[in-house]
Amino acid sequence: MSQAAAGPTRQVREDHLGASTFIEKGWHLIAQGEYPAAENALGTALGLAPSDLRAKSLLGWAVMRQGKYDDAMTILNGVLSIDPANGMARANLGYVQLRLGLVREAEETLRLAVQQSRDPKAALYGNFYLGLLHSSVSDCARAQDFFAKSIALGPNFIEAYYELGRAHWVGGDEAAADRVWSEGNSANRFSLWGRRCAEAMRVVRAGLEPHGFS
Repeated sequence: MSQAAAGPTRQVREDHLGASTFIEKGWHLIAQGEYPAAENALGTALGLAPSDLRAKSLLGWAVMRQGKYDDAMTILNGVLSIDPANGMARANLGYVQLRLGLVREAEETLRLAVQQSRDPKAALYGNFYLGLLHSSVSDCARAQDFFAKSIALGPNFIEAYYELGRAHWVGGDEAAADRVWSEGNSANRFSLWGRRCAEAMRVVRAGLEPHGFS
């Protein structure tokens, strides 16, 4: 039987309004560091609206932060193949490249993310990931610059305070490290990274080396 004889092809209707609740839930869970739960919420969103690029981009983020880098790269490259100007997908792709040891490729990708003006959040994370990149190659001064830029773009981004303090400590400036961690803890003492700032201060003031800082 021909397609014409069988009748018109049924169009799949997407429920973007219904998906939006799960997309916002996914973003909130990512912000809280609850990545598996975020992945579940965003999977539900994509079940309702399979073409939603924001849900796909956030899903790549949630998968990435669980260390599933190959899956994250596939998702993020898929988003960028449809929307090359998607700054957040590009920033997270740079992070994935960094974690896979592709430092040169990561730096190029992240510079594109921070240079775009469409998405301030992408610029914030792009600078943060560039800070992580320079920390990974022991360039403390440049790491400090990028972490400071990310804090300027997002004063409540406590993870950046933690990493900036770490970059100061590794660079030999314990006073600056203590000051930054204190600022991060004061900005949100009840968050995961606020508590980590407090713990770093406690350990350093006791004359010890924080775990994983060398």
